[in-house]
Amino acid sequence: MRPIIKSIAVALLLLVSNSSFAESGDEGESARWIPSLEITTGMLVSSASGSVVSTLQEEGQLEPAIESASGAADFVSPWIGGSLEIMTPVWKPLGGGTRFFLHGGLAGNVGFERDLAKEGSPGPFKLPPLIPQFGSAELVRGTGSVTRAAPSGFQASAGIGISFTIETDWRPIRIKPSFEYLVEEIEISGLTHRATSLDPATPSWNLYAVSGSQTRFFHSIGPGLEIEADIFRKGSVLMALTTSGGAYHILGDRDVEFSSADPTGTASATWSYRKDPWTYRFDVGMRFRWAPRVDRSP
Repeated sequence: MRPIIKSIAVALLLLVSNSSFAESGDEGESARWIPSLEITTGMLVSSASGSVVSTLQEEGQLEPAIESASGAADFVSPWIGGSLEIMTPVWKPLGGGTRFFLHGGLAGNVGFERDLAKEGSPGPFKLPPLIPQFGSAELVRGTGSVTRAAPSGFQASAGIGISFTIETDWRPIRIKPSFEYLVEEIEISGLTHRATSLDPATPSWNLYAVSGSQTRFFHSIGPGLEIEADIFRKGSVLMALTTSGGAYHILGDRDVEFSSADPTGTASATWSYRKDPWTYRFDVGMRFRWAPRVDRSP
């Protein structure tokens, strides 16, 4: 993450050192650096697949009993957060209100947990009635295995781009293509419940519970686009509505795998997760830009 942020910062410094920027005092507002704060809400859209393989090795068995399942799911994760942005003075060679910008933000992700792979109905154990004819382990409810995934709440982003201002009869509109970076945290968890009968003729069972989890940060980069329209000014603060989106491709490994077993080693499971390479972002927001009016009095 740090090398990417440093590269973005260096690129912006190289841009702003160019002598083609308007000189302060010569062009008024066009010569100013413009900081802003944005409050945003939106969603991340992605997909993932998963699998689970569980084994049950009872005493006296030559081969363990093996159960497996696989599947996939789409994730739509709402979030809310904020970002800071700094825009350079106008760059003269491109004319108009063309500026470069750098931004970064944090958000809280409130996505919901999804089952990727499921076998049986893993959950709280529920035993059948305590009468002899109900001693079979197959009648114990809550057995099975599952692989689950959920955003864990953390999301950070950064980007660098160029802003083109279009003057319209309604409001000034800025078109802002950019190169974006995103990091999101995802928790993958697994659960396996098994039951065996001590004696099919009597209501007595062995119950085995196996669980595990891993949390992984996924880093990704890709193109972004924001459209921004000024709507209201209050003193030195200019407010604007924004809408934006991005497509992010994961950097590095997309796979997570972990295993666990019960204390006796009788039941065990291996859970696997694979995130699709692309994640998509859509959001709307309100930007508060510090843009004092220029005093043009003689």
